[in-house]
Amino acid sequence: MDNKENNTALAIDKDSKIEVVVNSPGWEDDSIDLGRVFRNFKKKKRVYAWVLVLCVVIGLCAPLLMYQFTKDPLTVSSVVTLQYDVPNPDETTSNSPAGNRTAGSNGVEEMVPVTDLTAPDGKPLDLNQITSSYVLQNAVSGMTLSKPVSLKNLRDNIKITRILTEDSRRQQEVASSMVDQKTSGAYSEVQNIELKYENKFVVTLTNGFGEEESRVKYFLKDAELRTILDRVLSAYNEYLFRTYTQIQLPAEEFSAIDTENLDLLESLDLIRTAVDNLYDYCDKMPDSVKTYRSWKTGSTLNDWMEILQTARDVNVDYLYSYAYTNSIVRDKASMITNYQYQLRNAETRLDVLNNDIATVKSILDNYKNDEIFVSMQESDTSKSTRTTTDYYNELILQQADYYADAAELETTIADLQDKIASLTAQADAGEEEEVRLAQAEEELKTAVTLVENIYQNINAHMEEMLESPQVKNYISASAAYGKSRSFLAATAKGMAIGAAAGAVVAIGLWFLSALAPEFIGEEDTKRKSNGKEAANA
Repeated sequence: MDNKENNTALAIDKDSKIEVVVNSPGWEDDSIDLGRVFRNFKKKKRVYAWVLVLCVVIGLCAPLLMYQFTKDPLTVSSVVTLQYDVPNPDETTSNSPAGNRTAGSNGVEEMVPVTDLTAPDGKPLDLNQITSSYVLQNAVSGMTLSKPVSLKNLRDNIKITRILTEDSRRQQEVASSMVDQKTSGAYSEVQNIELKYENKFVVTLTNGFGEEESRVKYFLKDAELRTILDRVLSAYNEYLFRTYTQIQLPAEEFSAIDTENLDLLESLDLIRTAVDNLYDYCDKMPDSVKTYRSWKTGSTLNDWMEILQTARDVNVDYLYSYAYTNSIVRDKASMITNYQYQLRNAETRLDVLNNDIATVKSILDNYKNDEIFVSMQESDTSKSTRTTTDYYNELILQQADYYADAAELETTIADLQDKIASLTAQADAGEEEEVRLAQAEEELKTAVTLVENIYQNINAHMEEMLESPQVKNYISASAAYGKSRSFLAATAKGMAIGAAAGAVVAIGLWFLSALAPEFIGEEDTKRKSNGKEAANA
C-alpha cells in the first residue's frame, strides 16, 4: 500500500515540460576560455622566464643566508693520554694519593706507568693548567689568525672531559639508580663513592668567539681551530716537562766566587758546593734527558757529567784536600773567627733540631695504629678519621727528614772543629807557605774557570734539548678532529628545496598572469551589459 501511494505521488504530470537553453547570454559571466589562457601563457614566456630564474636564485640564496645565522659552531676534540712513570704506591699502607713510595734493591724509587690522572710526582694532576694563562699564551704566541681571539674567549671555549674507569662508571650508575628510586641510604652511598679516572681525557674546543652577552659571534677557519687545539696541547706538554722534570738549571754559582777577596779555603768551600749542586741536579734527570745527544756537540748529559766529575776530582777536591791538610790560608786569625761563627751557628741549629726530634718522637711513641679517635664537639659519638692517620704518616716522614738534617749538621760541626784545630796548631806562615799559597791560588782560578765553562756547556745543552721534541713525551695527543662540513654541503638540502620552491612560485605567477585577463574581460562584459540595459530603459 505504501509503495503504491509513494509511486503515485512521484508520478510526472503529462503536461510538464523540460526546457534546455544552450549558449545563454547570462552564463557568459562564469565562462573561461582556455584557448585564450594558453595564448596569454605563451605570449608572456620571455618575461616569466626571467621571473623563473629570479625566483630560483632567491630560493638558492635564502638557505645560504639563513645558514650564516643558524649554523652550529664547529667543535674539534682531541684525546690526550698520559705517558710517563710515577712512583710505585703501596696502597695497603697509605691513604694518600701517591701512597708510600717503595725503594728497590738499589735504593732508587720504583716507577710504574701511570694508570690514572696522577702527576709525575705522585700527586693528583691539575688539568686546569691547560687553560692557564701560561699555556694559552704560549699556544697562540706567534700565530696570525683571521679573527682576533682573546685568552678569555679561548678559555671559555675549551672544555676538559675526564674519562671514568669501568668500575667507577658502574658504581656511578648504581648510585644514580638508587637516588632515582629514593632508596634508603642512597645519598650516603653516593658520598662514599670514590671515583677513579683513566690516564686519558678529552679536550674540546668550540668555534664561535666574541663577548658573552653579544649575539654576534665571529668564527675562525676550521684549519685555524684545529691548529689552536694542537698548539694548546703542545704548550701543556711543555708545561709538564718544565714543571716535573725540573729542567731549569740551578743558579749559576761559579762566577759569584770572588777569589780576590775571599780566602782560599772559603773559595774552595763555595766551589765544592756549587759543583756538588750541579752534579746532583744532572744526576736527578730522567734517562730520557740524560741520553739526549746534542746535534751541535754530539754530547749527552751523561758525557758532561763525566767531565764534571773529572774536574771535581782532579781540580777541586785535590786542591781542597791539599789546602786543608797544609792549612794554606791568607789570614789565619780571620779564618779561625769565621769558622768559629759557623760552628756556633751549626750547634744552635742542631739544638733546635734535636728538640723537634724529641717532640715528634714523644708523639709517635703514643700512637697506635687503628686506635686513634677524635671526639667531635657537640656530639655524643667518637669517630675515627682518615685525617689523623695521614697526620701521623706525615710525622714519620718529617722525623726522617729531621734525622737526615741532624746527621748533616753533625758532620758539618765535626768538620769545622777539625778546621779550627788545624789552624790553631799551625805556626805563623813562612816563606815556603807563601809560595804554596800563591800556587794554590793560581790553581783555584784555573779550577773556577774550568767548572764555569762546564756549567755554560751544560746550560747550552739543556736549552737545546728544551727545543727538541724527542724528550717531550709526557702526553700523547691525537690530532684534533671534528665533523666539518663545507659551506655548500651543509646547505645542499636547503638549496634544493629553495630552488624547487622558487620554480613553483614562478610558474604559479606565470599561470595567474595568463589567467588574469579572463577575469578582467568578464568585468568589461558586465559593464557593457549594464550600460545597454540602462540605455534601453
